Amino acid sequence: MDRSFSPPLSQAHFDDLLERLREAEETLDAIRHGEVDAVVVGGSSGQKVYTLENADRPYRVIIEQMREGAVTLSADGTILYCNERFADILGHARESLIGREVLHFVAPADTPVFAELMAHGPASGRSAELSLINADSVGVPVNFSVVDLDMGQDSARLLCGVVTDLTRSRQRSHELAAANARLAAEIDVRRRAEESLEVALDAAGMGGWDLDLAQGLIHGSKRFDEIFGREGTPGPWLVGELLARFLPEDRPAVQAGFEAARRVGSIEFELRIERLADGARRWIHVKGRVHRQQGRNGRLAGVVSDVTTRRMTEQQLRQAQKMEAIGQLTGGIAHDFNNLLMVIGGSMDMLEEHMPGDERSRRYFAAARQGVERGALLNRQLLAFSRRQDLRQEAVCIDDRVRSFQGLLERALGETITLQLVEPEARWLCTTDPHQLETAILNLAINARDAMPNGGTVSISTRRVVVDSERAQSVGAAAGSYVAVSIADTGEGMTPDVASKVFEPFFTTKAVGKGTGLGLSQVYGFVRQSDGFITIDSTPGQGTTMTLHFPLTDDPEQARAKDDAAVTLRGTGSVLVVEDDASVRDIAVRSLGDLGYTVFEASHAQSALDVVASGVGIDLVFSDVIMPGDIGGMELVQRLRRSHPAMALLLTSGYTGQAMADQPRPADVQLLAKPYTRATLSAAVDAALEKARARLRDPGKPGV
Repeated sequence: MDRSFSPPLSQAHFDDLLERLREAEETLDAIRHGEVDAVVVGGSSGQKVYTLENADRPYRVIIEQMREGAVTLSADGTILYCNERFADILGHARESLIGREVLHFVAPADTPVFAELMAHGPASGRSAELSLINADSVGVPVNFSVVDLDMGQDSARLLCGVVTDLTRSRQRSHELAAANARLAAEIDVRRRAEESLEVALDAAGMGGWDLDLAQGLIHGSKRFDEIFGREGTPGPWLVGELLARFLPEDRPAVQAGFEAARRVGSIEFELRIERLADGARRWIHVKGRVHRQQGRNGRLAGVVSDVTTRRMTEQQLRQAQKMEAIGQLTGGIAHDFNNLLMVIGGSMDMLEEHMPGDERSRRYFAAARQGVERGALLNRQLLAFSRRQDLRQEAVCIDDRVRSFQGLLERALGETITLQLVEPEARWLCTTDPHQLETAILNLAINARDAMPNGGTVSISTRRVVVDSERAQSVGAAAGSYVAVSIADTGEGMTPDVASKVFEPFFTTKAVGKGTGLGLSQVYGFVRQSDGFITIDSTPGQGTTMTLHFPLTDDPEQARAKDDAAVTLRGTGSVLVVEDDASVRDIAVRSLGDLGYTVFEASHAQSALDVVASGVGIDLVFSDVIMPGDIGGMELVQRLRRSHPAMALLLTSGYTGQAMADQPRPADVQLLAKPYTRATLSAAVDAALEKARARLRDPGKPGV
């Protein structure tokens, strides 16, 4: 490695360098102590003169141009120097400030703060916020920072200060505070609005939800989670997680609804879910709208409600309306059928009198009468369903009634069926027709037997139930207390579809020839006519429970018993027959004529009034209840009772129950149900004439 060596310095050269270094140090000391005004430096380009003024000029420019005020103070606070910005803050000319004490410009309230700032002693920089009074006597908030200048032990104490005007900063702080206050108020208003909305939605049974279309997260309210059955797991739902709660057959419709919402901007559907907590199936109604953000679909928000009860009520209402419509149709058919039976039965009675009395003829007439009687029974079942039968209601203890014909029930059920009568908590009375009640319970027991071909158990129990207004509306009954009798079996049960149709006339699940399909419809009509209702609870493979509800009563008085009138085949007097059906009217006229009465006829009520007004002597008016025109049979007898109190009156109808609903008949007017035979007709006419004669003999006696 090549190394080069410098020749050693001579003593003379070394002494020359040492002398120059000493001169440089002396020069620097002179400069430090202000003993020189300029320094001349020589170089290759010539000599240059450097003064102290030239050296600190850049710093002076910076101080003069900075946005903060700069000030140099003596130990007592006298202003020795200040820049233009400091003068601007105080609103005075700079020249007028030199030599004045800065304390003069400090707000009185901040004097202690400034005194502490000045008396702090030589140390690092320090600052404080205070107010300076400007030329307009207005306080200017500033940050006053000072630092002691070390000028040596023998020099006077100097302080250099930097003053920052805080007016705009304070203004911005106030503006920011005001903005924050407004924002807090808006947040509070929005929070209260959201709380009020949540309370309102909860009161309405609705839950709120918000779907982030970008992230696929659904945020729901507490009520929303309750509707879907999620407990103890707060937080958003994943779209797939929520979709899984819908029944499989409904999921495509849900997906289609959300996809369509992105295009049309809204969503609404009513579908079924299976709740997460208990697996219960419920109907829910979902409704929402899309909120756009920056021209794009951002959120889809809306409400959800559980509409299971409403849908059940609507379904029950539709079923009730259907049953009512079927009942009206059935009643109309029964009315016409009664008239046909009247014509057939009456014709058979008259034919029998004119035909030879041999055994063969009697068998034919007996078979024909049996057919009429079976038709009349079928008609009564139809009328029971349509709630147009004549009920004789009284206070009944259902449990006592059931036990009174327990033997009949056991024989009807057979040996393979066990009958259990559950002991009730108390003896409750209800208002109903006891005979129709027995028929209804027997009918239901037989249906239960047919549902258990391999044997089983039939249980009959009674209890008291209270039906509130919501429940009453859903079953089409009045709110209040009811006596409920339940007939439960352990048979095959029914599907919901079959259970919804069992009360319809002629509907049956039995084989051809095994049932008419009128048994349960008759029970339904009887219970409804008794101001009650019937419910059915059935599960395939587990059995069926039919529950009849009758209004609870505390009145033990029994209804009047039906009088069996004696039969009189012949009579005397004049009878006016009022009947709109010509065939039925002809049978009645001929039958009464054959019985020895003088008979007049009218096709409607006004014609009957005209006959009576003509002065013809009429002992009895025999009128149908339901007739065309403005005046029906009920109003006819009421008018005749007022104008001819001594006249005997007799009504007939196949609509006995309905006819009495709107206009109750007078207590002394008997009602003869269609179809009637000649024997029952003669007995009813004779009883009505006898009542009229008794009224003449003893006008004050009640019931005549």
